[in-house]
Amino acid sequence: MLSSVLALVTLFGGALAVEYTCEDKAVLSTSFVGQNSDVKAETFSCSNSLSEFSALSAASTADDPTDVCGASCTTNCFTPSGGGPNPNDCQIIVDALLYDSQNIGALFTIAANTSGVAMTYATCETFIIDQASYDLTYCRDDWSNVVEYVAFNCQSTQNAHGGNCVATDERWFIQVQTATT
Repeated sequence: MLSSVLALVTLFGGALAVEYTCEDKAVLSTSFVGQNSDVKAETFSCSNSLSEFSALSAASTADDPTDVCGASCTTNCFTPSGGGPNPNDCQIIVDALLYDSQNIGALFTIAANTSGVAMTYATCETFIIDQASYDLTYCRDDWSNVVEYVAFNCQSTQNAHGGNCVATDERWFIQVQTATT
């Protein structure tokens, strides 16, 4: 399992960590997932992209696959330390993603143009945003690996309070942070 996490997540030392805040958030659907139906899942849209990265407008091509399962991303921890999510709360989300992967299916779709899917449990919130101009397909197992890695490695002991993992081609990113609601 650890080797698959390391294959998915590249720790990029010295990178500027940019926290994303969804502007003009429109919640499209809400449900509860996982074995105990205790993790809140939302689909939503935002009016902005990750500030360091511009929204991508290129159309899908054969060289630009829509299935991004297994794609690499670069981890950035948010500094300074303090106020991060409890990694044990994030582990509940990890478990819910793995449960749904086995019971609903491994793949899910993220709508285009700064739309996303969020999971929240107690102090932990994670979301994945599609910055491309076309829908992307991602794997719940991959998302769970990224959440687990960021939640336990972007804490106060690393002078951090959560973080994100930005796809190498910047079409998508996953963020782990303290839940706001």
